[in-house]
Order: sequence, then C-alpha cells, then structure tokens
Amino acid sequence: MSWFETPETIDELLKGTASSELKSLISGLKIKEKISKGCKVNLLFITNKAFDANAKEFLKANVDKLEADDFQRIFDKYTYVAEEEAVAAETVLDLKIPQLIEYSLVKNIKVSILALQAKELLKLDGIRDNTLFAKNVRYGLGKTRVNKDIRDTLKKKDEHPKFFLYHNGITIVCQKIESLSNSVKISGYSVINGCQSVLTFYENSSSLSDEIYVLTKMIEVPSASQISVDDITYWENNQNAISVRDLKANDLIQRCLQREFEEVFENKVLYRRQRGDPKEGYAEIIERDFAAQLIAAFYLGEPHITHLRNSLFEDRYFDVFSKHINASKIYLANAIYKIIDDNAVKLQFERIRNYGLAKFFILSAVGALMREDAKGQEILQNPEDYVKGTNLDILKKTIEKFVQLLILDIDYFIEDWSRENGNFFDYKNFFKNHEQVTTMLQSVRTAYKKQLVHHGEDAFSKIFESYGAPATSK
Repeated sequence: MSWFETPETIDELLKGTASSELKSLISGLKIKEKISKGCKVNLLFITNKAFDANAKEFLKANVDKLEADDFQRIFDKYTYVAEEEAVAAETVLDLKIPQLIEYSLVKNIKVSILALQAKELLKLDGIRDNTLFAKNVRYGLGKTRVNKDIRDTLKKKDEHPKFFLYHNGITIVCQKIESLSNSVKISGYSVINGCQSVLTFYENSSSLSDEIYVLTKMIEVPSASQISVDDITYWENNQNAISVRDLKANDLIQRCLQREFEEVFENKVLYRRQRGDPKEGYAEIIERDFAAQLIAAFYLGEPHITHLRNSLFEDRYFDVFSKHINASKIYLANAIYKIIDDNAVKLQFERIRNYGLAKFFILSAVGALMREDAKGQEILQNPEDYVKGTNLDILKKTIEKFVQLLILDIDYFIEDWSRENGNFFDYKNFFKNHEQVTTMLQSVRTAYKKQLVHHGEDAFSKIFESYGAPATSK
C-alpha cells in the first residue's frame, strides 16, 4: 500500500523488482502523474476464501487504506432474494386525452393503449425506492445517451408537444385495469419497459409541462393467467436495440455514399449503410461501421479511437464523414486494410496479429507515409483512377511490399519497448493510448526515412513504378 502514497514511492516501485505487467499498467495509466495532481489510489482485495483472525486484525488496523471482501462478505452483500412483488397500491391516472384503445386478443389478457401525460406517471408508487421497477430487467443506467436526450428535450419548451412523436413509450403490467370516464385505475402494477424514462421524468419533474405525453401500454395479467409477467417482460426487452449508428443509416450522407458506390463500382460493391441490406449479388461489401473505422485510422490518423464506434457516429460524425470523403476513398482504405489483414501473420508479436487496433495502426502508418511521397499524395487526393483495373492491381502489389517493410519496423519498435518495460508489452492498452501510438508512428517514420537513405528503391513511388506504373511527374 505504501508504494502508492507519493510520486516518489511510485518511482521506487518502478525501479524495483515488481512484475513487469504491474509496472506497465502503472506507466500506461499514468498513476504517478495522477497522484502528483492529488488523486488517491483506492486499494481493493477480493478473495473467495474466508478471512482468518490475522486477516481481520490487519484489515481492522488498515480500515482507511484498504477495502476487502472475502466470500462471507460477498455472500452478505450479494445473494439471491425472493422475487419481488409488483406495487400493490391502487392509483388513478387522469386522462387529458380520453381516447383509450382496448384489446383482448389473448384469453384473460387485456391491453390498454393510451396517451398519458408524463406528469401523471409520477403518481405511480415506488419510483423513489425503485420498487415500481421490480419486474424490469434493469434499473436506472445513470447518464446514458438516451437519458441525456430526454433531459435535453425536457429543457426545450417548444419541443414538448413533439415528445410523443420522439419517444418509444413505456409498458406497465397490472393485476387490474379499470377504465373510468376520464381516468384509468390500476393496481398491482410494475413498469417493465421504460424505467429510464420514468426515472428521468422524476429527476426532472420541474421541467415537465402539460404538453408532454407518453405512449403507454398497460397489460392486465390476472394471477391465474397462463401467460406470466416474466414472459411478457422477456419479450418486451428482447427486441433488437437501435444504436446511434443505426439512427444515422438513413441520413443524407449515408444514402449519398451508398448511391455513389453503386455508380462508381457499377453495382459490384455494396456500401451497406443499414443492417438488413441484402448482400446477394455483390462482389464486395463494405459495412457502414467499418467504413467509419477505416476513415478514422487512414484519413484522420486516429487509430486509437477506432474501437469507439458509437463516438464515431456521435460527436465525431462530421469529422469522419466529412465532405472530403467519397466512395473511392473508402474503397481505397478498405483495399489497403485487406492487405494489412493478409500480412498480419508476419508480425513477430503473435498477440497483435489478430488485434483490430494494431491493424488500424498499420493502416494509419501507411496513410501517414503515403502523404510524404509524391505518388502517395496523388493517390490519396484523387483515388478514382487507382481503385479499379490495372492501376488497382499495381497499387495492391505496392501496398503489400510497403506493409511488409513497415511490419519490420513495428517489430523492432515493440522489441525495444518491451525491453525498456521489463519485457512486457501491454498491447491492448498501448493501441488505445494516443501518446503511445504517436510515439510508435514517429519511430516507424524515422526508421522509414533512414531506410530510404540507403535504399531509395523502397520509396512508395519507386515501388509503384517497379510494378510497371509510369514514373511520377514532377
């Protein structure tokens, strides 16, 4: 514990004989820098054994320094409990819009569909202590994108009348539903879908107005019913989720890209902008999400963010799919990635051969070095003439040799890095770290420039010419 108290003790730890993996984690997570800024390391010890008298005595003496759980403490904190019952209370919800649709499609199961004011939902018992959501598959998830979007809408008064159009609605199972003239009375109820929304309404009650309506489905399930509440809950929550990436599928940018792929590649290459697009009849398929990763690595030079796919379609969307990106540029990046994928087996460090972020780094490095070459720049800026026919074949051969040269430099870098860090290369964290990725790229770039001093024929343009392409014009 004392090793993590000050920056100086961290230095001592790094100089000592601690495991190389621990040292790498300390460096990668910048523990020393964070402690220097006043942060504190919280230490936890967890075991599936039982603490003996010595352990208990030690923990008692270090209660402010260490949190620890043995199997008994875990059992006391986290154990199976009996199934919680729905809220037993009777609640009357007023209907400002009296129209209510009732169905009875299954024997003894009644379903009511109505538009309910969000304010009325706050009458439901059990919001504060979460008992209202006892039948739900999950409770509040905190600051999610959906919750944030709801809160943002609540703050905009002019958006309140449109809320009904934006929101998917909530589902409540009840033991009894009674329709009154301008209200509905329910008892023995639980919200099984829409927990996040109800909690957000509750936490932002001061922002609710009379114009916010929510589509509400109420299902009356008598205790003697052959269909259980658990069955309904399962199917209510087991539909395919709509991600932020799916929401972008139909925007103008994605539709234009798909159309451009059809025109440029004569319907032989499909840009699959939405899940469900038929794949039959195409020679090649490029998925929308993968295209975003290709662009981030190859054109933006940010391979370390390629695993954050939602971010590529949220705050970075217009950086990724900018006006400079077209079908030919995406195809070019995809063709180069395929060659990298085929040659990844040549990497000495076996664990990164199939690691996506490592391949995106190589893609980024190829792009960076092409920008320093006259022919490379020409291809990057106007790839239309190089993504089909003879030029594409020459380009693929060029890229393959170029990638093989890069792999040698990457191997040397990893060897040096591992030697300096106790023969341990924490590749998963390394390729997600912007500074470390930049360091590797600078090393690879330097090695490439040194190589050209003695072997000018290894320049990208020279390799391209060697495969039969005309020399680059000056």
